[in-house]
Amino acid sequence: MTLDLYRQPADFEADIRILNQAEGGRKTPPFNHIRWDFCYADDDPSDGIHMIWPLFVDANGDAIAQDIPLKGKQRARMYIVDRSRVSYHADRLSAGTHFNCHEGKRVVAVGIVTRISIDRDGGQATGPRS
Repeated sequence: MTLDLYRQPADFEADIRILNQAEGGRKTPPFNHIRWDFCYADDDPSDGIHMIWPLFVDANGDAIAQDIPLKGKQRARMYIVDRSRVSYHADRLSAGTHFNCHEGKRVVAVGIVTRISIDRDGGQATGPRS
């Protein structure tokens, strides 16, 4: 199943800080619709990473245009691409969960979950879960 980021609700929300080059991040800033690999901060990425993709939004909750470079701290809606893994992530995610965004082996951004929107069965939760 192809994920259409605009036709389904986000699975969770997060604050993501994009690392600069001095911190080991990218030489050039990313743009919205970047497809980073996701890894829980306490996990070893060599044990597996996940396809959870961000859609960066502005203070009003509107998607940031794809031609605007992203730097520093950003707010994002997060989408679990592999829907067969929703219950796995629902068990692991809560407000305050830390994660890393990878390009290959390199961590290019760090994040923290701020709001959960899914329940264990992959449906939308009735309210934020902490």
